Amino acid sequence: MKFLYYYINDYLKPDEIKKLNSAFNKKAEKFTEKAITLKTSKAVHMPYEELKKIKDVNYNILKINRAAYGFDLYESINDWVVQNTYKSTNQGEYKWHIDGEEYDEKFTTKLTTLINLSEKEYSGGKFFLFNNEPVEIKELNKPGSLVVFPSFILHQVTPVTRGTRISATIFKTGRWWK
Repeated sequence: MKFLYYYINDYLKPDEIKKLNSAFNKKAEKFTEKAITLKTSKAVHMPYEELKKIKDVNYNILKINRAAYGFDLYESINDWVVQNTYKSTNQGEYKWHIDGEEYDEKFTTKLTTLINLSEKEYSGGKFFLFNNEPVEIKELNKPGSLVVFPSFILHQVTPVTRGTRISATIFKTGRWWK
């Protein structure tokens, strides 16, 4: 593994962010989290095909994987994109956790991709990866930024203290680790 994380600034333009948030408002379905971790955000998901109409990120994720990680991934993307909305009214946060806690015998989550979909300024809601100590990923603070990292790395979102932080999450899966 060459990098803790990989990012692309300005991956989405402001009009693409608006279109994507609108698609989530129209097409999203609420779901119940299975994770044991503490999360105080509103989470909804929609089919990946809706995101693909605005921007197909799969190619970029596969390209990043080849350059930075070399994981054995399925070429297709997961069927769902998750939108998390963290509000200051309830100090929205997501405590330390890892992704890929599925218990499916055929696959596991290997890469997590986050895209900042916030349309207005907010305070707090900082994103951290844990690499012997917490490392703030400041690149994700800018709307439209994309960050990719291995799903097995501990990460968190600190409480939002003003405004609303919105992000999209895309998971790439592959066969179980060998």
